[in-house]
Amino acid sequence: MALINHTYTSSDLGYNITSKKTVLWCIVVSMFLTSCKPSLEEPKVSTGIADFSRFVVVGDDFTAGFTNGALTLEGQQNSFPSILASRFTEVGGGAFNQPYLSVGNGLGFTSLGTLVGQLQLISVLNCQGKNDFRTKYSVPNPSDLQWLGNFKKYNNYGIPGAKSFNLESQTFGKSYPAGNPYYHRFASDTGATSGLTSTVLGDAFSINPTFFSLWIGINDVLQYAISGGNENQLPMYEITADSTFVLAIDRTINSLTSNGSKGIVLNIPNIENLPFFSTIPYNGLNLTKAEADSLNNTSPSGVSFHSGANAFVVNVNGVIRQLSEGELVLLTTSSDSIRCFGLGTPVHPLSESMILNQQEVSNIHNAIGRFNSKIESATASANLAFVDVNLLFKSLKSGILFNGVDYSTKFISGGAFAIDGIHPNAIGYAFIANACLETINSKYKSTFSNLDVNQYRGIRFP
Repeated sequence: MALINHTYTSSDLGYNITSKKTVLWCIVVSMFLTSCKPSLEEPKVSTGIADFSRFVVVGDDFTAGFTNGALTLEGQQNSFPSILASRFTEVGGGAFNQPYLSVGNGLGFTSLGTLVGQLQLISVLNCQGKNDFRTKYSVPNPSDLQWLGNFKKYNNYGIPGAKSFNLESQTFGKSYPAGNPYYHRFASDTGATSGLTSTVLGDAFSINPTFFSLWIGINDVLQYAISGGNENQLPMYEITADSTFVLAIDRTINSLTSNGSKGIVLNIPNIENLPFFSTIPYNGLNLTKAEADSLNNTSPSGVSFHSGANAFVVNVNGVIRQLSEGELVLLTTSSDSIRCFGLGTPVHPLSESMILNQQEVSNIHNAIGRFNSKIESATASANLAFVDVNLLFKSLKSGILFNGVDYSTKFISGGAFAIDGIHPNAIGYAFIANACLETINSKYKSTFSNLDVNQYRGIRFP
């Protein structure tokens, strides 16, 4: 908080200096006021019982600074660990090295494995002739796939796409598609000679961290969710088995604390708190009475419509039905097709891959609940600080007023999430950094002040 120095003139104090006596009196008063002047210096930040000199972070997309469907230089610079590291310099924190990408559109991949740059908003006229926005992938820089060499140690081991069990994988650092293209860029050993690569945990621990953050587990559930419940039954999109997840969390925390390092551990947000799953409501089919009557004349049994908001229709293995409350429509569903071309009606029903049905939503909820329980209990057992990101995102969904600005998880208008609908933007990452700082202060008796999230960049409009 900035303190304001007030400068007073003689007229402000009501004096008319006309004599030596008056002058002498003013000097005495001035000396008295000066001697009683309170200190206006900002309080010094205390480290408490933690040592932030060598800070390392381990995690996935959200730790790397992934945003707008890709990892970019700007995203890395505004990742929540980078923001934290800038605060840690106040108490002796060292350099925070990241495997920076080149300036440009960054590095992203579609679900089909196609290399893309970050998503951008473009202005369009929608099918109703109204001004609107849509997202479009930009051109990537293929050189960002190249190995950076093993001459430098890094502090940010956030690997987009990483699941809990990937952190100890000795094939994860291979070149794409055999390994992870993001980790391959800066793995200390890419397996070019041995066939096996270095591991994320091994590389992270090589700097002998004094403090760490761990945020892993989102992709153990999220990839199942964004694939519409993995209707194609591909192993990479399955929810991680409980036994695998439990073992991975225990081994990861044991590894990161093996030298006595302190740290913070973050949990998994529920998917309904991400715009990708909450923007299009299950009953987002808005009809006039004439449109409803027309559809009722040809609808199969059990499907009916009325004027106003109606549940979408989906085709599941040849069975036409309407969605129920609690089922989710994915953001990748075309809004123009809904508005003008009958998508979500019996004539043009949603496909199963566009939605998460009740069983799939239940699978996701139950898995996140179990995984978060494990994360929290393992954190407590290791006497580490627990950051409840799930609660933070739930609060953001309801809306947070910060220094006069309203933020929420609403797509585009909410201001805190990127246009991929899954990852935060710089403002969202600043909110996460604040949650981390508050938890650090509470657990380790530090005295870091909060960030002004309004100073960070939100969505970039065309």
